Amino acid sequence: MERKVREALLGDVAAIAAIHVNAWKSAFKGLMPKGYIDKYTVQLRQREWLQAISTGVEHVLVALDNNQIVGFLSYSEAKSSAAILELHKLYLCPSVYRKGIGQLLMAQLALKAKAKDIEEMNLYVLDTNKVAITFYRKLGFEFSANSLTDTFEGEIITDLQMVKRL
Repeated sequence: MERKVREALLGDVAAIAAIHVNAWKSAFKGLMPKGYIDKYTVQLRQREWLQAISTGVEHVLVALDNNQIVGFLSYSEAKSSAAILELHKLYLCPSVYRKGIGQLLMAQLALKAKAKDIEEMNLYVLDTNKVAITFYRKLGFEFSANSLTDTFEGEIITDLQMVKRL
């Protein structure tokens, strides 16, 4: 089994969008309103990823297992400081959960951060996503005081910021 991480290419957009939608549905089932989850379609995600990759607004890394894309993450330097890296998304095919792919992606991200003299990485995680919170804590992330909220059909969705100093 050969695993590797590389920069995403425009030809990866369809695979990234499919993983994004399938992982979104799997990871957030029961944690967010179903209508909120279902509004993100493969077509919508393809447009999103085509834009992100073609413009470079976010850097995207893909994880491959036997030459198949099985996960991805996206990040950028913070607008407030070039010494801060913001992890925007990390999603995996549900079939590879708990198989080290997320750690592989995060290890590659840490190498990129080190090469750019990044001092801090941060991300936002759904407050009820205990699996993701546990994953990020194991990688050294801690909660900050920052959060984001959204309201959908009367339900409040809260994302908490986690930070890792490098």
